[in-house]
Amino acid sequence: MHMAPPMQVARVSAETSASAGLDEVCRWLVECQGNPVRLDVPALGQGTRLLLESPMTAPKAVLCALWLLEDVEAGACVLAGHLRFVAHPTGSPIKLSFTGRIATAMRSDLLRQADHAARQLLQLIVEAIERPAGLNQAPVPI
Repeated sequence: MHMAPPMQVARVSAETSASAGLDEVCRWLVECQGNPVRLDVPALGQGTRLLLESPMTAPKAVLCALWLLEDVEAGACVLAGHLRFVAHPTGSPIKLSFTGRIATAMRSDLLRQADHAARQLLQLIVEAIERPAGLNQAPVPI
């Protein structure tokens, strides 16, 4: 009997800031909910689809679960965790953070680049949110 190799899992986190407001964040999250967004995260070396859950909101924060899937029909999960958007009490930039896990049984090099991939993912999300509404890339249905 052949046993599959154990899956390696790495905890990842990343943080950045964005000039968007929480209203824009919520609008983008709702637009993308249920409609995967195709993203090319360079550190992953492949196309991926970002799936977002319904955001939970508070007066100065938004929390949302996410899954980053391989952009293939089977769609194995590459990265999973949650996004947290926190408004600065007196200024305009918001803090965006990701905490989660990256898992793959196939590519150990990906595990070494996990934090870098998470930072790239956050940057792509910031760019998508801050893009003027008419220029936003429409979510790509599965």
